[in-house]
Amino acid sequence: MPAQFVAKPFFCPPSEELRFLPEGPRVLQHHPGKLGWVAIQHGADAREGSFNLLDLATCHNVSHALPGRPGFFAETTDPGLLLVGLERHLAWFDLRTGHLRPDRIEVPAHPACIINDGLAVEGGVIFGAKHLEFNQAIAELYFFDAATKEVRSLVGGQTCSNGKFLFGNTLIDIDSTPKQISRYQFDAGLRRAQSKESVIAPDRLPGFPDGLRPSPDGASIIVAFYNPEPIADGRALEIRLSDGAILTEWIVPGSPRVTCPEFVELDGKVKLLLTTAVEGMSNEIRQFAPGAGNLYIADTPFRKLPSVPPLVAV
Repeated sequence: MPAQFVAKPFFCPPSEELRFLPEGPRVLQHHPGKLGWVAIQHGADAREGSFNLLDLATCHNVSHALPGRPGFFAETTDPGLLLVGLERHLAWFDLRTGHLRPDRIEVPAHPACIINDGLAVEGGVIFGAKHLEFNQAIAELYFFDAATKEVRSLVGGQTCSNGKFLFGNTLIDIDSTPKQISRYQFDAGLRRAQSKESVIAPDRLPGFPDGLRPSPDGASIIVAFYNPEPIADGRALEIRLSDGAILTEWIVPGSPRVTCPEFVELDGKVKLLLTTAVEGMSNEIRQFAPGAGNLYIADTPFRKLPSVPPLVAV
């Protein structure tokens, strides 16, 4: 049986807009003690979202409205500048002014898709897109080359590209809607996928896999699961990459739509922070899932934090 931990509410966003679809939490390297996260959109019909900065000690949150739906953010070598995936372009968000810079990088995504989860890697960023109705495999996985400012396609035929973990030339990537957690082997130039295999069978998963983080030793991944069914509790799992074994389970009481994990250090201990969402919930489900939209915190079996992503060169 896997080890089990129960999460508890850590931060309750103060508005329904911020509770709708929180994702992509990252502890900031340039701003210790601060957690960045995106509210992808502020409601079912909204076409805008926000970047948020949460103080982990005081739970004071500062929200910056964005003119579009952000899928991810990444820190750069400039402490005041973030790279944000916004709709179908990459934009530079200046924390010092609270505004986007006018220059941006267009992404050749299908008009029915927008940018979703992304990961800073050596030389740039790997990021994906999602089909807005989640029923056509027309989204792609991309690489942004920070030196040339060019975007190239890596993999096509996806529906909702989500959590990622790159080690060497191996990429672990989630395509949420078909419940696929895949291992891609790329060539040395990170230009062509040479092979693809499944990490774990979809029928073993408790919902749609969403965001992920690697374990501190890189031998497993912690995956958040978005469950649209009328249930009260959510789950996150630690899955061993070598054989798909489930090592650890986190229960998220009162919030079944768990979107992303992130490791944080609090009181000298390694904790797991989990974002959750209200997106798509009926009033009936909200009644027995009162924690929907909260950020949760839980104990872990780990004693050190994973390595942080590299900073994107600007």
